Amino acid sequence: EEAQAVMDDPAAQDDLARGLRTLNGLAKALNARRRARGSLVLASPEVRFKIDSETLDPTDVGVYAHKEANAMVEEFMLLANTSVARFVTQRYPKVAVLRRHPPPRPGAFDVLQRALRTRGLSLRTNSSKEVAKSLDEAHDPADPFVNKLVRILATRSMQQAAYFRAGSSPPEDYWHYGLAADIYTHFTSPIRRYADQLVHRMLAAALGVEPLPAEALLPESVDAAVATMNERHVSAQHAGRASVNVYTLFFFREREGVEAEDAYVIKVRENGVVVLVPRYGIEGIVHVGKGAAPGSYVYVEEACTLRGPKGSLSVFQKVRATIVVDKSKPPPPKAGDQHRGATDLYRGGQGAGAAVLAEVCKTCPSDFA
Repeated sequence: EEAQAVMDDPAAQDDLARGLRTLNGLAKALNARRRARGSLVLASPEVRFKIDSETLDPTDVGVYAHKEANAMVEEFMLLANTSVARFVTQRYPKVAVLRRHPPPRPGAFDVLQRALRTRGLSLRTNSSKEVAKSLDEAHDPADPFVNKLVRILATRSMQQAAYFRAGSSPPEDYWHYGLAADIYTHFTSPIRRYADQLVHRMLAAALGVEPLPAEALLPESVDAAVATMNERHVSAQHAGRASVNVYTLFFFREREGVEAEDAYVIKVRENGVVVLVPRYGIEGIVHVGKGAAPGSYVYVEEACTLRGPKGSLSVFQKVRATIVVDKSKPPPPKAGDQHRGATDLYRGGQGAGAAVLAEVCKTCPSDFA
């Protein structure tokens, strides 16, 4: 934020301000070069909480706003990661720790394609470059947020990136689909990722600073390490989502009355829909048809639509949602308490997190009750 303030201040003309603006210009040039290769601009709702310093309870929740300064730092991090990946692989072609992003599986975009057709849009998927261009073109003049929704859903249609050992597959399989990079690794965050520490050690050894331990040169040892890192990475993602769900519940539990917000349908099922509330970056399932006569609600798969007695709901449709806490369930402890209950609440990983979110966001479009 401080760097952004300096770049935005026209009165700031010192060496620091000029240097930041120069770096920002270089970052934009690097970004343009990546985009020309087919690097994707994807999206996911990143929730950010404001926490009371004494009670540790959340006082506000919203979507994290990325600034130009964030993009500048990210661009140079990507450059560092690709440069180090190439360097350590040249030195250790059989054991370097790398990261790749495989292309989407066949049919991965089918549901999104059906939803896009209802809006007169399409997604070309023959290459990452075509996907990137069609994502840029996926605009609804009546609602700019639809483009971000398309990017969110495209992100969820893809496979996850994973760590692997150089030499375990041919170089053409090193490709990182999302970044359109022929080689990539994680190097820039050693304080929070073990993979980055391994890569730092390899770089230090390649530069003659410090030799690698003997086990770091054994393919089977590196294979075991990357398998563990991939497993732990998925577990960390589940824990992070569960933490967001729990703190979202804490936030809404302390608020009186009902919260009414704009929301978007992002998935249609036979018995309801999933909606995203942009204001808070949260999602919830809306179940319909309870007590209704059989056949009252019809799921039209090709149109990604659920039709009911009072209207229909389709993917990308904007609705009004009410957010309340289901107080029929036992309340969890407060965020600042020393407790085991919150741990139990999300110990089950992704499934438990989804259950928490369903309790948090009981949402009902006013025109489809």
